[in-house]
Amino acid sequence: MTAAVQPKPRARYAAKREAILAAATKVFAEAGMSGFTLAAVAKRMDLHPVSLTYYFKRKEDLAAAVLQETIRRFAEMLDHAEAQATPADRLRAFVRAYFETRRQIAVGEETPLAPFSEVYLVEGEQKKPVIQSFEALYVRIGRLLKSDDMPWVEAPRRRGMARLIVNQLTWSDTWLPSYEPQDYGRVADRLADIMIFGLAADGQAWPETPLIVLGAQGAENEEVTRERFLVAATKLINREGYRGASVDKISAELKVTKGSFYHHNSDKDELAVACFNRTFDLIDHAKAEAAKAAPGWRRLWLAVASLGMHQAETGGGGILRHHAMAAIPQEMRRQMRGRFQQITHAFAGVISDGVADGSIRPVDALLAAHAMMVTFNACLPLEPRENPPETTGVMEEYLRPALLGFFVK
Repeated sequence: MTAAVQPKPRARYAAKREAILAAATKVFAEAGMSGFTLAAVAKRMDLHPVSLTYYFKRKEDLAAAVLQETIRRFAEMLDHAEAQATPADRLRAFVRAYFETRRQIAVGEETPLAPFSEVYLVEGEQKKPVIQSFEALYVRIGRLLKSDDMPWVEAPRRRGMARLIVNQLTWSDTWLPSYEPQDYGRVADRLADIMIFGLAADGQAWPETPLIVLGAQGAENEEVTRERFLVAATKLINREGYRGASVDKISAELKVTKGSFYHHNSDKDELAVACFNRTFDLIDHAKAEAAKAAPGWRRLWLAVASLGMHQAETGGGGILRHHAMAAIPQEMRRQMRGRFQQITHAFAGVISDGVADGSIRPVDALLAAHAMMVTFNACLPLEPRENPPETTGVMEEYLRPALLGFFVK
């Protein structure tokens, strides 16, 4: 009787490493960088943490491997997209490849993708290689849009649109489960159509009217106020995630003591809820003011452009980014996600009204609403590392193509 062939040691090692990466990706998505530990991954796999150190010595090594694996999978999607002839075809192919990967994940054929929201929080010697790989990915995505036939799609727009594309795709984590996997291809085509052709119907001009003024006025003499805590906490949560934005870091951002923090706030959870509520209040105010305009295209433009410029001008301190929900407590996450869904449906109503009055071209109103939510949510200075943030070009090179189509002249 022939003995069963045993897998070779190298094959066993590779299979175990792949299983660890799959489990680690789930932990990373649920807990964020600050909650990511070897112990948490080992617990999910029912292993002793020491057994993982044979494959990854430190949690930083494993976190970096998780992110590099997701970057590699995005690069494979780009390999196919880059073979297409035109920028529009390349963009469609990339969006389709992403949603095909998501379909395979949904039906259990592929392991999940890691979120990119905390890529800059990787520590140790792995930090530089991860960030280099991530930024190279953005460059490749931007190049999908480049063409000698469209010289007006210059580098600043390509950078802004690359960031928007990634955010449009990853935002789908919050709404894609409401679709059946067999419909993901249709979703991809309709979302790509919105990216390429925008929302305005033929003949609709880009409005030149003043934007809505949003947000409270700053206090004089650098007085520490509740509003300043909300702005500081919003910036930190957007930059470092819910877990990374500690009481110490929020206090340091304002150059105050922890005692001052607790004088103005009950605790971090209460402050986070207040940041979300402030975000929702800003959006509600923009929608209410924009509702006074007509037709639907002008109403949509006024709300999205006003919210986008407010987000850019505050350097991300105005509106909590969608990935802020990733590591907040489960009950809070459920409530906030529900509120974001309500707002999305409200924007879908505005878009449907615009389609009905002929000012917005026929589109999938709900998918277009998701796209608009991401547009202002992810609106940052084109050079976000500048301090103070410089918003020159945001309207022309980011908001205008996001609303009129990525390749608009």
